[in-house]
Amino acid sequence: MSRPAAAPSERPARAPATEPQPRAPMATGGEPPRPRSPAPASGQPAAARSTEGPPRADAREWSAARKLDYLREKNLGNCQRCALARTRSNIVFGVGNPDAEIMFVGEAPGQQEDRQGIPFVGRAGERLNLWLDMLGIPRDHAYIANVLKCRPPNNRDPEPEEVARCSPFLRAQIRAIRPKVLVALGRFAGCLLTGVAERPLYQMRGRVWSYQEEKLDARIPVVVTYHPSYVLRQGRDSPPGKSDADAQVLTDLRQVVGILRGA
Repeated sequence: MSRPAAAPSERPARAPATEPQPRAPMATGGEPPRPRSPAPASGQPAAARSTEGPPRADAREWSAARKLDYLREKNLGNCQRCALARTRSNIVFGVGNPDAEIMFVGEAPGQQEDRQGIPFVGRAGERLNLWLDMLGIPRDHAYIANVLKCRPPNNRDPEPEEVARCSPFLRAQIRAIRPKVLVALGRFAGCLLTGVAERPLYQMRGRVWSYQEEKLDARIPVVVTYHPSYVLRQGRDSPPGKSDADAQVLTDLRQVVGILRGA
């Protein structure tokens, strides 16, 4: 006999298979009454409607931090969507302030990021911290993520299929945070966020682009600049922050500060 419907406060979302089924009271000299059919999905309590995720209307009311936690734990999980899952040590989701006004997007984790599960913690992270210090932006006021959440072997460039499978998670992060400005660090991040076809990074610098997508009801300014790893390779003999590549990045980041002040 199927279990009678219970009040929302008494009935868990899914009863264990081994739980005994309570019997309805027996009328004298008669059979137990037939239980009522379960209410349709649209009429059930929110906790009982679906085990796949929260109702869309409820999720829209969540804080950015809660949205990011759900995205990491329930949507991304132990991702096996591409071959990078077989060679990674850790998924590198993102780190920083969920309510950040500025969001940095790199290309893919490096060796140290793969080991620690945190983006921009190696030499590239030290250079990014230097730039932020020079501009007076505390790192914990920003949010930092990558296009890919797993390290490509030998730090090779991301492949198109990997970007296609992984970029929806970055887009969901952007929708949750809704920063006032996006900073693309490197060519792959620049092409993805600006929506342009394959293009050299120097052709994307020096202007403000717009990030837009169907699920986002606003356009977000995008500034494209060099990845810290590229700057480190170009300025090996220069003091930190003193190479030509450093100067170009700082010029781009001052443009970012101007956007924030204007906003």
